[in-house]
Amino acid sequence: MGVRKAGGFVFVIYPGDHPPAHVHIFDARNREVGRWGIEHECPMKGDDFVVTKRLRKALYDAGCLRGEP
Repeated sequence: MGVRKAGGFVFVIYPGDHPPAHVHIFDARNREVGRWGIEHECPMKGDDFVVTKRLRKALYDAGCLRGEP
């Protein structure tokens, strides 16, 4: 299991998880916020969470988002 922390969020990659490559995003209270698709850089289908500036920066800092936050 790969775990990265950034901006008050925890990003978890489970080994053997279903494709496409994605991270599970948890907040400071250990509640799952959603799943972020690494390949397409967008929320996974069915996850309708809001990508705030804070979350976008955390995704960038954790290495899950290319380019500028």
